[in-house]
Amino acid sequence: MTPEVRQLTAGLKGLREAAGLSLSELAARTPYSKSSWARYLNGEKPVPYDAVVALCRVAGERPERLLALWELADAEWSGRGRSASEAEAEAEAEAGGRHGGRVRRVAFAAGAAIAAAVCAAVLLLPDESADSAVPPPTYSPGCTGPDCDGQNPVDMGCGGDNMVTTAAQRTFADGQRVELRHGTTCHAVWARATRLRIGDRVELSRSGAGPKEVRAAVRDDTTGYLATAMTPADDPAGTRVCLIPAKGDRVCIEA
Repeated sequence: MTPEVRQLTAGLKGLREAAGLSLSELAARTPYSKSSWARYLNGEKPVPYDAVVALCRVAGERPERLLALWELADAEWSGRGRSASEAEAEAEAEAGGRHGGRVRRVAFAAGAAIAAAVCAAVLLLPDESADSAVPPPTYSPGCTGPDCDGQNPVDMGCGGDNMVTTAAQRTFADGQRVELRHGTTCHAVWARATRLRIGDRVELSRSGAGPKEVRAAVRDDTTGYLATAMTPADDPAGTRVCLIPAKGDRVCIEA
């Protein structure tokens, strides 16, 4: 893989892992198959633009940074990044003779490589332009408040950076971890769990709203995050999350 492709695939892998999404979950929530995602993330196949957008959507992440990396990688896949340097080298060879053209081709290629490296490095730098006249792009979730009732927090993009807080959390004796999440932008709460065992259930309950539940039914459910549907809430106080293990007693946490 070229450096551009390597940076893109590393960014996509990192986002998938941070969101706790398995390949099966990606296949279920996007138009791309499990095998296609495996090839995209391993750099074996060019990643479609829409696949980058789809992954960001289900992970609740703004797509701008990864799309910028995608532009660099796509230039390599399509040959656009090489065609410009080749055309310039040919023009210089015709104008300056064989030897002079060769020297200029080497210089141009080195300059292009440096420019590409600088561009990629700039894209990876943290954004320090908060005081700039042009504000950064904003991300709007798919729902807010009552519209989020019963919706999947991942599909609605309610768990993105600076959009969610953990109101309560606990790791139990058998390793299951349960969190009460509060979407500050979506104005909703949900439960998120990991390291579940097949048959374990997680229930979210709040006064005045119907309970929301998720269950680990297959092996893939035990290797990533599972989330309940959402319940509208401006404040997580008064919300309870319970783990109902396949074997053992119900245990609960509250905000």
